[in-house]
Amino acid sequence: MRYWRGGLLYSICDGLGVPKEDREKASKKIHKSIKHCFGIESFALLSSKEFEKVAGIIRMVAAREWAYLLREPDEFDCDPNTMTMKEFLKHKNLI
Repeated sequence: MRYWRGGLLYSICDGLGVPKEDREKASKKIHKSIKHCFGIESFALLSSKEFEKVAGIIRMVAAREWAYLLREPDEFDCDPNTMTMKEFLKHKNLI
């Protein structure tokens, strides 16, 4: 759940340009909307596999529709949106 709140929801808020002081309120609305869209009663009831599927779809939509890369669970210490391509590829161990 830490990744959900701090990794995805807050990153979505950042990508949408939500000011930090409004991030908590906006993230609650986004959370509720995503639960409705996916028909999820509670994220706490999802298996790891189900959660990763939902998170993957959300990351894909953000990248395609907003050109904004949402952090993956191992990326809490970096922001892929401010990295150079070389830094990003190196971080992903692709070079």
